[in-house]
Amino acid sequence: MHKLEPKIALVFPGVGSQHTNMAKSFYDNSDIARETFEEASDTLKMDMAEICFSNDSADKLNEIDISQLALVTASMAIFRVFQKEIGLSPSYCLGHSLGEYSALCAAGVVEFSDVLQIVKQRGRIIKETISSCDGTMIWVINIDYKTVEEVCREYIECGDVYISAYDSPAQCSISGRNDTIKSLTRTLEGSGAIVYPLKMSGPFHSPFMANAADEMKAVLRGYRYRFPECQVISNYNTQPYQGTESLIDNLSKQLMSPVRWQESVMNLMNCNVKYVIEIGPKDVLKFLIKKITSQLVPYSFNNYKLCDELRNMLFVSHDEYLTIMERCLKIATSLRNYNTNYNEFQNGAVLPYNAVKKTYEDILAENIFPSENNVREAVKMAISVMETKKIPQQLFSRKLHQILEGKAL
Repeated sequence: MHKLEPKIALVFPGVGSQHTNMAKSFYDNSDIARETFEEASDTLKMDMAEICFSNDSADKLNEIDISQLALVTASMAIFRVFQKEIGLSPSYCLGHSLGEYSALCAAGVVEFSDVLQIVKQRGRIIKETISSCDGTMIWVINIDYKTVEEVCREYIECGDVYISAYDSPAQCSISGRNDTIKSLTRTLEGSGAIVYPLKMSGPFHSPFMANAADEMKAVLRGYRYRFPECQVISNYNTQPYQGTESLIDNLSKQLMSPVRWQESVMNLMNCNVKYVIEIGPKDVLKFLIKKITSQLVPYSFNNYKLCDELRNMLFVSHDEYLTIMERCLKIATSLRNYNTNYNEFQNGAVLPYNAVKKTYEDILAENIFPSENNVREAVKMAISVMETKKIPQQLFSRKLHQILEGKAL
């Protein structure tokens, strides 16, 4: 049975997306969001609503350990509202740095209470590591990452700096020793780059975090994980997770390896994904995806009032029903037949096609709108025809995607 839901990807942000009042609109309007904050507060023994919503907690929200817990809590609250209000299951989940933990939780790999405890330990480990480490991170934009690699080559060979994130063709991050980063900043700016030092900074996603990665691996071994309900793309190798050992290995190595965001997003393009929904408090990932490709449609679900707008984007409207029936009829007649069995072709292709064609002609003659059932029968016919004609799987998937243009029926 072929799904008539779109292949969508959900993406979850990392540290830097947090802000006071994040996810407040979801908390105010949704029971499931409030319950998520309450669950986090009970698990962590701290008031996560107070931390996320109070101006008095702004400084605490920007602490490297607390910010991670707050961002995972907010992201999962938004995700659960997405589940309840939109009701579509993602085909892919991926997160940027810390966001990978939210992605794994959303995919059912790890319980929310467990992911909070894991992230709490991650925050502690990172905080302890950077407190005794001579290092920082900068954000570099307005320059091709290959040029950055060339400019950094001498420094990289000395082990003083590393590319720590490949975010888009003209945006990356660099981690390294403080003095070296200062010198490198001047060189990059001389090459046309715009350089920003990052808040709460340390030499993240680089070999400077090797000891932290080892400690994180020990933490990760203390929890139980389930098989993902959808594919989760790893920051470390841009590939889907393959079981518990790959999870422990990837998440620990993530701390000392660059975030390969651009490659991860490019991989979605080869999987018939059209819509990529950012599940988080800002639109950082939406911005990056737009910089990477125009073939994906990114959307930031960062306010409860966007529920209706998101539904309209992801679901077929009544105004599109007739066009979808026309697409089904066209696809049924335009594809080559690889089936030489006459009876199979008659029963699986000709008869279903003629039935839908008659319905379509009656609709035109009576000048009425097709019903949802008419459209479902047309899609069912197109699937039957393609199966009967033995259309190659890759072409089959592409045509099925084209019928609904990546939307849900």
